[in-house]
Amino acid sequence: MSSTPLRKLLKLQEADMRLRDLKTRLETLPKEMNNIIAKRDKLLASTGAAVAKVKAVKLRIKQEEDLIAELNSSSDKLRQQSALVKKNTEYQAMLNSIELNKQKIGEAEERIILAADELEKVKREGAKIKFANDAEIKNLKVEFEELFSFSKVVKEEIAKLESARPGLMTDIPPALLSPYEALLNGKGNCAPLVTAPNENCGHCQLKITAQTAVAIKRGEIAFCDNCQYMLYDPESVE
Repeated sequence: MSSTPLRKLLKLQEADMRLRDLKTRLETLPKEMNNIIAKRDKLLASTGAAVAKVKAVKLRIKQEEDLIAELNSSSDKLRQQSALVKKNTEYQAMLNSIELNKQKIGEAEERIILAADELEKVKREGAKIKFANDAEIKNLKVEFEELFSFSKVVKEEIAKLESARPGLMTDIPPALLSPYEALLNGKGNCAPLVTAPNENCGHCQLKITAQTAVAIKRGEIAFCDNCQYMLYDPESVE
């Protein structure tokens, strides 16, 4: 058998293996891109949590300040009312209330001092977290854009290979093309055409017959008696 069909079939196989690899790679890209999005969202959530901590401490300080303002207002009203009170018991009760408000104000001011220290701490921590997260998000964005661009390149190459495939099939005898297609579209991921090093099938690794070995030495394409994969001698196409 002329080596021309073998060369054509090997060229077709080279394109098909490349096509298979590209399609496999393309299938993995959405998962990789989704992983990047998930990482970004996790970092954004981390930054958001740090910001929320700062807001929570600020809110506590604001609540304490509002309480102080409310207590001061209450004390001012009590002082104004005390000037009009005639009974000593009522006057003493107002003074007690004012003193209690003063005590509560002091406690609130102590809590504000502690919260102010805490606020500085969470601000520093939040700034560090945001700085690190922003840098990582920037890297993830670059990685995502690279994968997106790569996916376009892969799709373009797949389209070119698929478009060129009919031309590569021209002049390949049906007796070879039909089993080739069956093996290509079968369950295994092995290339349909394999060599037979040391007269062992490159697919199933079993010993081929002497007749098969002679045939491939002549430049023919033979079929493994065990697995039916297509065998050839690489020296016949050099």
